[in-house]
Amino acid sequence: MIIGGVDEAVKFLNKGELIGYPTEAVYGLGCDPWNKESVNKISKLKGRSPDKPFLMVISSKHQLEDLVDVSSLTDKVWKSWPGHTTWLIKAKDSVPSWMKDKQTGKVGIRMSEHPVVVDLCNLFKKPLISTSANISGKSEIKDPSLFKKTFMTEIKYLVDGHIGNYQKTSIIIDMESGQKIR
Repeated sequence: MIIGGVDEAVKFLNKGELIGYPTEAVYGLGCDPWNKESVNKISKLKGRSPDKPFLMVISSKHQLEDLVDVSSLTDKVWKSWPGHTTWLIKAKDSVPSWMKDKQTGKVGIRMSEHPVVVDLCNLFKKPLISTSANISGKSEIKDPSLFKKTFMTEIKYLVDGHIGNYQKTSIIIDMESGQKIR
């Protein structure tokens, strides 16, 4: 596993590879959301159903335009971003099926304030899949040596950096209902 900067990580993302990176609370696994094969690799790696969509992180309002009707976003959404809140928002019809919930047609999006995540999204120039680095049902990983040990054969690149100060992963709120999901 190579450990390095954001520039190299983006090269891996552009080749359809999975990467690891620090987030606000834990290490994350990421890939290009529009690359179905990459998204399926993360599902398989985590031991999770490919029918369950992953959340995405963005660094700016501009990165929402291909995903949702930006004009539909509520003041609560804008006031919480950038930050540690993920919102479930109705996706545009053009969003591929593997990126949205099959029952609701929604995508989960968080505008991050973590410097590594912001740099990744800015250089990649689009959203990034963001899921906690763990096997489904197991604890999230906060230690870089445990990340390397757990994913050394499947993840080729880990972005160097520190996780943030949050104790838990982001909260998730459905924008339409206001219901807190996590």
